[in-house]
Amino acid sequence: MTEKFNSGNQRINRLDYFSDRENGSRPRVEENISPSAWGGIVAIVQSLGRSGAFGIKYPDMCPDGAGTVGTDEKTLSLVLRAEIPALEWPLKTTTESQDGFSYYQEPFAPATFVILDFIEFFYRSVGKPIQQDFHKFFQHHHLSFDKQAGQDEFRTSINRIFSRNGIVYNLSATGQVERLAPPVLREVLSNALFASGDGTLDRMFEEARQKYLSPDLRIRQEALERLWDGWERF
Repeated sequence: MTEKFNSGNQRINRLDYFSDRENGSRPRVEENISPSAWGGIVAIVQSLGRSGAFGIKYPDMCPDGAGTVGTDEKTLSLVLRAEIPALEWPLKTTTESQDGFSYYQEPFAPATFVILDFIEFFYRSVGKPIQQDFHKFFQHHHLSFDKQAGQDEFRTSINRIFSRNGIVYNLSATGQVERLAPPVLREVLSNALFASGDGTLDRMFEEARQKYLSPDLRIRQEALERLWDGWERF
C-alpha cells in the first residue's frame, strides 16, 4: 500500500476518502463503538464468512474429503460463544423497541469491550481463501489459504472503520486491539525507549507505557500508579 503525507504531516493512503485528503482524518477520540460502526464490522465478518475465509481454522470439508470448501459456521459459532459469552448469536445490529402499540427497530451495538474481543477473535481465525481445483460433482472449489494476506486485509478494513468513525482504537499487526494515545503523546509513547541504567526502573516505565495504551480504563489507571512507583524509585 502506497503512503504519503498531507500538509498536516498525517499519514494517508490510497484507500482514504476525498474528505480525508482534503481536510485530514477525523480526530480519534470516540471511546465507544457506535451501532453504525458495529454494523460495518458485522458486514465485514459476514462477507468473509460467505467467502470461506474462516475455513482456515473452522473448515467445512468436501463430502469426499478432498479439501476445505468453506467455513463451518456452526463450529465457529460454538467456539465464539464459549470465548465471548456476552456476545449474542446470531449477530444482532438492531433491537426491537415499542412506542405505544407499534414496534420498531433501533440500531444496536454490544458493549465496546465485547466488540473488541470479537475483532481479535476473527483476526486469529481469518485467511485469504484461494480457489484451487473445481469439484464438478458438488459444484464447488477446494480452497487453500494465505493467512497473512487475510489478516492484513481484515486489519485494514477494521482500522478504516475505526478511523472514519473517529474511534480511538487500532487493530495492530499482532492482532491485538490497542488504544491510541492522544495525538500530542502518540508519537512520543510509540517510540519511547527507556535506558536509565536501572533495569527495574526501565521496566516500570515500560509497564506504565503499555498500560496507558490499554483499552481498559482500569488498566490505564494502573499505568499512573506504575508511573508514580517509578518516580519514587527514581
